[in-house]
Amino acid sequence: MAGKRKLLIQSAVGLGLVVLAALVTGGVLGFMKASGQDVMSSSATLWTVGVFAVFTMLVAMWVSLKWMSSIDEAAQEAHKWAWYWGGSSGMAVGGALVIMASLPQAAAIDIPAWYADRVDPAAYAATGAFAMLTLMLIGYGVAWAWWWLGRR
Repeated sequence: MAGKRKLLIQSAVGLGLVVLAALVTGGVLGFMKASGQDVMSSSATLWTVGVFAVFTMLVAMWVSLKWMSSIDEAAQEAHKWAWYWGGSSGMAVGGALVIMASLPQAAAIDIPAWYADRVDPAAYAATGAFAMLTLMLIGYGVAWAWWWLGRR
């Protein structure tokens, strides 16, 4: 029980750090906007949000490492198995779609812009990365459920 309490406290600290970082980032961007800078096209905005994103991912990795070391061996094995088989399967589906997208016939497909009607290469790259991650997470979920159902 003490281990679970410690994990909850560490998770709350991690969440608090991310919220604090979001507030600081919002404050910096708000100050930039109030001082007359064009926040939407400023490279300082890119760097500010980039630092926030890196910090957030580091905190997420720290919390996930703490969580993974707190669960039993069976649960750890379920997650490793699901990430390998499920994530790989989802990535294989995405890989097949990437290969198909390289064909000239794919130019006729109209992919909606997911990022504020942007049609620049970075927006399409982010859309593809998000789609690939979504496929991997779907594969992970299916494989994780399969692993546990097979061991009931």
